[in-house]
Amino acid sequence: MDKYIVYRRKSTDTEDKQILSLESQENVFRESIPNYDKLNIVANFDEAKSAKCPGRKKFNEMCTMLNDGKANNIICWQLNRLARNPIDGGALLWFVQEKGIKIVTPSKIYDQNDVLLMHVEFMMSNQFITDLRKNTVRGLNDKLRMGLAPQLAPVGYINDKTKKQGLKDILVDSSRFHLVRKMWDLLLTGQYTPPRILQIATDEWGLRQRTGNSLSRSKIYDLFRNIFYTGKFLYKGEIHQGNHYPMITMDEYNKAQGIMGVRGFQGVYRHIFPFKGFLRCMCGGTVSAYERYRKICPGCHHKYNAMLNESCPKCKTPAPEKMSYFCYYQCINRKQPACMQSAIRSDELERQLDTILSNVSLPQEFINWALEKLRSESQKEQTDRQTSTNEVQNNVNATTRKLDMLLNKYLSPENKQGELFTDEEYKHEKAELIKEKTRLEASISNLSNRQMTWMNVAEMAFNTARDCLEILHTGTNDEKIEMMYSLGLHLRIEDKILRYDWPEPYKTIISASEKLQQREEKFEPVEEIATKRQTFYFDARNPVWGDRRDSNPQRPAPQAGALPLCYGHQYRFFSISYLTINRKNYRAIRI
Repeated sequence: MDKYIVYRRKSTDTEDKQILSLESQENVFRESIPNYDKLNIVANFDEAKSAKCPGRKKFNEMCTMLNDGKANNIICWQLNRLARNPIDGGALLWFVQEKGIKIVTPSKIYDQNDVLLMHVEFMMSNQFITDLRKNTVRGLNDKLRMGLAPQLAPVGYINDKTKKQGLKDILVDSSRFHLVRKMWDLLLTGQYTPPRILQIATDEWGLRQRTGNSLSRSKIYDLFRNIFYTGKFLYKGEIHQGNHYPMITMDEYNKAQGIMGVRGFQGVYRHIFPFKGFLRCMCGGTVSAYERYRKICPGCHHKYNAMLNESCPKCKTPAPEKMSYFCYYQCINRKQPACMQSAIRSDELERQLDTILSNVSLPQEFINWALEKLRSESQKEQTDRQTSTNEVQNNVNATTRKLDMLLNKYLSPENKQGELFTDEEYKHEKAELIKEKTRLEASISNLSNRQMTWMNVAEMAFNTARDCLEILHTGTNDEKIEMMYSLGLHLRIEDKILRYDWPEPYKTIISASEKLQQREEKFEPVEEIATKRQTFYFDARNPVWGDRRDSNPQRPAPQAGALPLCYGHQYRFFSISYLTINRKNYRAIRI
């Protein structure tokens, strides 16, 4: 008695999608095969996998049953449901030719007399999948060149379903775009964890996905790691430039990844210390910061932690209202556990920083003059920059033409079997050309932004030099952090003393400030030490000096090295000398 195996397959691969579902194939069997319900069916195999490559689990189980003689007939919708590659097709041809296996389809029954026809159909199936793959790759490459991301739009965007297949792009979701942008803003502050941002977006803002469900915990991490929000997209391990509207800049994305960390979220701090990331210990270790709140017991004068104790832990006296706050910066001893550097208080640190920053203080008039000179110099670069930009743009166009020619050769009929390029050679050549094109485009961007970049750096340096002292004294923690980033000071702590190295361009600013100071000092009178010593005795002999009389006028004992001042002409001589040298501090003298 004949034994039948029913094999139904539906491909999930993009290149080999089948219209009929598994249930539809079963319905076709019942309608087209006579007495289908009365056949001796020993096994049913349903498989959802592409047949373009060998290695299907259900298909291999079916071949094992046929080889063991447990069945002698196969029921399928078409031969291409059984195989689309030479290895699986050859196995079926061998079963039909040597074991007398029959393949039953709704339109024909294949036996030993149809081996040649089966050869042709299997070859056609294999060629179909090969051509379909190349056509699919060509269509996807066209979409990639146009910046159309072949993916489902993430939260904040929607897929445009109004355009034709192959031209569908991704648009901004007006109802969710601004909410997702606010989520990025919260992350970039460094004060919120992703779960906390998810809670705020879900409970307070009412953010939901298109399905109506809220975002999951893993989804929020995927959102903050998705480069799609920068205007680019990732496809098969390569980053491509998209044509969709970017939500964030690349700098913001990189900053967010630094906050997120490699193994999870690491960048949230409960307290913000403005100088924490800019200090290093002389041992090479990182300097951290911590706070202390202290109260002094009015009874036993014991100092204790005001945040942990409501009364004195020693004598149990109720805590006073007055509380002292201290902030310390200290080496955390990770590189050298034996480091014995003491902690430095924040007020002492700011006092030393005030002395350091005073070196770059410049008047506004000099800043305006210097920037005007720099702007005049930048105008001279425009002609040279434009010539260089045109030359590099020609190279970019040439590289783009090489990419198009490479793709056309790879997809041409002459390269069906890889005579011109293998897949690996094509990928290598394409990667090299894309790398070269990216480098040239970056050169154009650098040339176009070079003038604005160094002008912005100069303006930022001068403005920071002008405002740094005011920010240090009255600025917020965020303003102080931004100021320290702008200064780029390399600060090291040794025995509670700041050691520092000024980066460029602040060395130039300090040099200019010193020259200005030297020029101002030329107009100031020089006070001689000997003259000051002589006027001291003159002051003693003339107790009425300025606007007030000494309460106990006495003649001081004579000191070595002083000229005798006894009479009026000597008084007059030294008073004239004093007035001549100290013009700015002129005061009336009674003789």
